[in-house]
Amino acid sequence: MALVHLDLINNSTTTIDSSWNSSNTLELGLVSSGTLIVNGATVNLTSLVGGGVVTNTTIQLENGANVTVNPALAGVSAGSTFHYLIGAGTTLTLQSGLISVDLIQNTTVDFLGSGGTGHFVFTPPVLGLSLSAAPNIINANAGDQVTVTGSSSVTQNGNVITFHGGLGGLVTLAQYTIPAGAQYTYSDASDTLTFTLPCFVRGTRVATPEGEVPVEYLNVGDKILSFNNGATEVKWIGKRIVDPKLMDKPRDELPVHIHAGAIADNVPHRDLFVSPDHCMFINGSLIPAKLLINGTTITQEIVLDPIEYFHIELEEHDVIWAEGAQAETYLDLGNRKAFLEPGILQFTSIKAKEVKSNFPLAYWGPAVDMARALIAERETALGYITDEAKAS
Repeated sequence: MALVHLDLINNSTTTIDSSWNSSNTLELGLVSSGTLIVNGATVNLTSLVGGGVVTNTTIQLENGANVTVNPALAGVSAGSTFHYLIGAGTTLTLQSGLISVDLIQNTTVDFLGSGGTGHFVFTPPVLGLSLSAAPNIINANAGDQVTVTGSSSVTQNGNVITFHGGLGGLVTLAQYTIPAGAQYTYSDASDTLTFTLPCFVRGTRVATPEGEVPVEYLNVGDKILSFNNGATEVKWIGKRIVDPKLMDKPRDELPVHIHAGAIADNVPHRDLFVSPDHCMFINGSLIPAKLLINGTTITQEIVLDPIEYFHIELEEHDVIWAEGAQAETYLDLGNRKAFLEPGILQFTSIKAKEVKSNFPLAYWGPAVDMARALIAERETALGYITDEAKAS
């Protein structure tokens, strides 16, 4: 094993390809602005050497590359920024042991080119972090994953996700700013957060000025009824098919079944099926359907047949009526490609700061508690015994 020193060239791009010997370690010489592309190689980056000036470094992972950053620092100034571009099938592992807090919080992890197959792994220091600003995760696609080693739970405040772990699960291990409105699942067994997409199932009827129309019959330019803007033209419709037999974690993708009348009297007025992370609009907040499952009036059944999901985008993020219940429209977080049919090529450029949810998103707290209480009242009104429902 050898230590290889590589100097980036200012305002230029340097590439390491599959000819790289994975047993070697890399020492990277930084300049004021430089880019390193790792194409299909496994690279262990152990040293960052700066010239005492503020640097702006981009490291781009492509074609199944694996990059571990566990560097000793020499002359890298606070205020330097690092932008990691995670491509399809690639994994970035960031070991924080010797990285200063200043450098952690000036980091951006960008999943734009991942196609939902990117993985970012962060190993926190032994002691909890105290950051004045959280590093950024942008352009997350459905399927992209963020692992924080040793974490046991996550909480969210605004757009900041905090991973907790350690003694009693109370230590802050990592914090990241994620795109506004981004939805996800978290597994404490794998310490991993997985980004997801919210969708309607084929056959869902959507309210239009002329009456209800099945979502698969809508076209771009058709008008539907929205909460903020009344009759509004459809800007884009996406479709994707998922096969439960190919899912590692079916519960993350199988539809949530909201039974007729589960939310209010005649709401929905027919059984409604949405993806687990599709948000329902209840008492002024958007709440993922998966958080409302009670085993009786809102359920999630095991199915084996492929599921066809649709989503509707309007000019701005809004709420529409699906089977008489209020649900969110598509919010473009850079994951549009997940809905494209095979053989379609699309070029996108999404800036996270331009993406805005028009309604508060609740994963816990009073808004979720109030929604669950409302659904419990409806549960009783529909003839279910609440204690039995909780047991189920």
